[in-house]
Amino acid sequence: MGIFNKFKKKEPINFAEIDSIEKAKEEYKKGHLEILYLMSPMFGGSEDESNILYVPIGINKIKEEYDNIVADLLEQNKVQSYSCNPEYKGSSFIPCKITITSGKNGQDVFKETIDIW
Repeated sequence: MGIFNKFKKKEPINFAEIDSIEKAKEEYKKGHLEILYLMSPMFGGSEDESNILYVPIGINKIKEEYDNIVADLLEQNKVQSYSCNPEYKGSSFIPCKITITSGKNGQDVFKETIDIW
């Protein structure tokens, strides 16, 4: 049975049970979660804890694609604001969704929500 262990299906993570930074970091160390920056370093976001969320693998790639769209809009001077707002369920430390908004003169030009769980 030993050679088949690598094909063993991973147990799904119950995000509702990850209710602290310590539990999130532990799941990150196990390779179950990845780091996501609320404000991307490309927009001047810091790499400290206040700018970090822990999310399932693959979510960061989606956010990076949206951030690249915003960067293009910024280069074209079509936007001048940016926000990334996480939403949570219960006491979970893992956001259930993230909404990225960018606009100009008080008007939203770009708004996308990433549903996480």
